[in-house]
Amino acid sequence: MTQATNQLDVVYGEYSDLTQVREFVSGVKEAKCTGTLYIGYPVLSIDDGKIEFDALLVSPNRGIIVFDLYSAGEVTDHKPGSIPTSSTARQEQLYAALFNRLNSFKELRKGRSLVVDISTVTLNPVAGGLKSQDEFHESSIEFLSDFYESLSDANLTSDQEQHLNAAIQRISNLKPQKKRLNITRDDSRGAVIKRIEEQIANLDLWQKRGSIEYVNGPQRIRGLAGSGKTVVLALKAAYLHVKRPDWDIAITFNSRALYQQFESLLTRFVYSQINDEPDWTKLHILHSWGDSSKPGIYSKIVHQIGSVYRDFSSASRKWTYNTAFSGACQEALDAMGEKELDLFDMVLIDEAQDLPTPFFRLVYKTVKDPKRIIWAYDDLQSLGDTQLPSPKDLFGVDLNGTPLVALKNKVDYPQEDIVLPRCYRTPPESLVIAHGLGFGIYREPVVQMFPQPKIWERLGYQIKSGSLQFGKDVELIRDPESVPEFFGRLLKPDEVIQFKKFADVLSQYQWVANEIKRLIAEEDLQCSDFLIVIPDTYKSKSISARMLIALQREGLMGRIPGVNSSRDSLFAEDMISITHIYRAKGNEAPVVFVIDADYCNQGKELKQKRNILFTAITRSRAWAYVCGVTSAFDGIIAEYANIVDNGYSLNFEYPAEEQIPQLSSAADALSLVPDESDGFTSVRDVLEKVKDVPWEQIPIDIQEVLKNLGPQ
Repeated sequence: MTQATNQLDVVYGEYSDLTQVREFVSGVKEAKCTGTLYIGYPVLSIDDGKIEFDALLVSPNRGIIVFDLYSAGEVTDHKPGSIPTSSTARQEQLYAALFNRLNSFKELRKGRSLVVDISTVTLNPVAGGLKSQDEFHESSIEFLSDFYESLSDANLTSDQEQHLNAAIQRISNLKPQKKRLNITRDDSRGAVIKRIEEQIANLDLWQKRGSIEYVNGPQRIRGLAGSGKTVVLALKAAYLHVKRPDWDIAITFNSRALYQQFESLLTRFVYSQINDEPDWTKLHILHSWGDSSKPGIYSKIVHQIGSVYRDFSSASRKWTYNTAFSGACQEALDAMGEKELDLFDMVLIDEAQDLPTPFFRLVYKTVKDPKRIIWAYDDLQSLGDTQLPSPKDLFGVDLNGTPLVALKNKVDYPQEDIVLPRCYRTPPESLVIAHGLGFGIYREPVVQMFPQPKIWERLGYQIKSGSLQFGKDVELIRDPESVPEFFGRLLKPDEVIQFKKFADVLSQYQWVANEIKRLIAEEDLQCSDFLIVIPDTYKSKSISARMLIALQREGLMGRIPGVNSSRDSLFAEDMISITHIYRAKGNEAPVVFVIDADYCNQGKELKQKRNILFTAITRSRAWAYVCGVTSAFDGIIAEYANIVDNGYSLNFEYPAEEQIPQLSSAADALSLVPDESDGFTSVRDVLEKVKDVPWEQIPIDIQEVLKNLGPQ
């Protein structure tokens, strides 16, 4: 997204003096500066150390302006009318660090110079005007407009501006690590995905806010699948780790496969700032639960307080399959009482929609004041049957009934509640289909609905017709502003997602194997470009084994994390990844096959199953195949056809406000397709039957099944 030339957007990074910052921002606005103004950002390497920028303006009209806010007046060994040596020395360092950073990008070089001028200025409240000495400048706030107007026109092309922003924001390190040297023709799918991967190298305004903007306290980040929440959290953690290396910063999540992704992102982002590895004794990647091999937030807490640690099997025996982690966290909370641990200076939580309320309250008790807790989520990616509670419900209230966490967005202050409306991962047609199926828009009755109609607009939809109000008819389409332009240029809408029904599961698995083999042979794709997702976690081991056999028949190697490879990583070269939905979450692939998708349209807990289908489809960066068998899949195909026939729009009557809490129960009750899996309607029913049976009385083979039920 290119910055409008007549606008100033301010992104508040970590800073030390709020009063001075507010006066400075006011002065920049009065000077009619345009572009993106970063406060307390970036942090770069210089002379085997680091240097923190007080403020930096990226202007399409004037290039880059670096503001030095604090060095003025530190020493007095200068002649009247000259700029203090302390200021010129700092300006020189700031210039050198930024020049070295930008000069490392060939797109920003012009001969031995840069395509953009870098100007530096020290703001001195008693300067009394504008002073220039060689290439150094000093000014009071009142004369900032004179300084701004004195600079030459930047005349940047849109491509140069995009590359410049990418370098400043450090997103250049997200450029694909795959070189894709196997491309044989320009129109192959491998060539298309290569161009798509090259496009995602710049943050939009809201991603800038999410990754850089610093709230000295709690902050919430909401967004669509593929809107960049994981990257935003990694950037924020890396930035603050470099800026405050003495802080203990933890980043946590629900899906174990995110270990690999976070380690890679954090390493690259920290290195791009200071040319050094992260200090892993201060920057902690911790699973939300943790186990004996790798500590997690929960396991660290219970070991610290001397409480009992429960793994999944023991927790599910004491509570239920779906409430195991919630019960374990609540037990730890009860053991802590009023005690607080102060283990971390900041905790960042990804996949917040999949974590129980007691976990958030545990985190609150482990983070030092002022409770720097950042949590990111997508309501529709919840793999449980609940919507994420409000901050008040998540963190609780004090003795006076006042919420411990309350979020407010105020003008000219860092944003405490940020929404990311753009989806960079999934093509818009696939995203609309995923939302339509996830909510059951073309099903009677619908499966679920946002409790606040305006959420649709915040997530990048616009009204085509009707009214977005309770009880009113409305037709929604993707807002063009929320759709990256490269999707329409590089992909064909009728190819991005396909639905295929089969007579039986084995023919389904064999077709998937054959199609993958064809795509590798004919479309310049690689084994690691594919992800096969299994919605039914309970049956995932047997399904993945049969899928693996089908791949082997075609001479392909399959990878099942937690079974024949490490559970903490998902992809590997020369292997096709097969996994259940819990491990697929938080990851993506150019081509996704969702197999046995009929599971998502039968039996009870339809809301959870439709969320699973939404999540599985939105793992796709370009192409998705949704496959299934039985009559249950016919209903999904019919809903998909309705969305396409309506021009990829969602046309429905918004439920009455009082109906929304009962929607999923009504959908379950009126489900016309029984669960055809076995004698039990859900895994929960199985566990309810055995939870009161003494463990030693359960047969050994059943014990092994129960031990292996959890996300691996």
